[in-house]
Amino acid sequence: MRTIGVAVLAVLTVLGVMTLADLTQNRPDAVVEDSSTTVEFDVATRRYSGSDVMAAQSLWAVCQSTVSGEKTAVTEVGDHFTVTVSPAFGENGRKRLTGCFEDATVDRVMGHVVDLTHSTT
Repeated sequence: MRTIGVAVLAVLTVLGVMTLADLTQNRPDAVVEDSSTTVEFDVATRRYSGSDVMAAQSLWAVCQSTVSGEKTAVTEVGDHFTVTVSPAFGENGRKRLTGCFEDATVDRVMGHVVDLTHSTT
């Protein structure tokens, strides 16, 4: 009886590890030609020595590698910042980018994705 319990525990452990690995795997998004994603984001700083523009540029410089494609420079639009990425990225890219912005990747700077707009050309 004890052997069966150990075997069941081992199987459940293996299944748990495989499920966790599947849920945390980094997957690429499908490429949609002639498309783009405009990322609108804001930044919050705490005792940051530079301006909000510098904070946004620093945060984007670190987080842009989470999505593939050609990127424009950070542009200030009102109280937010925008960047356009071509071709558009999907749900996996959104999760990686949002996570990077919100994980305090840059010391004393937090980002927040306000909106993602996908468009085709």
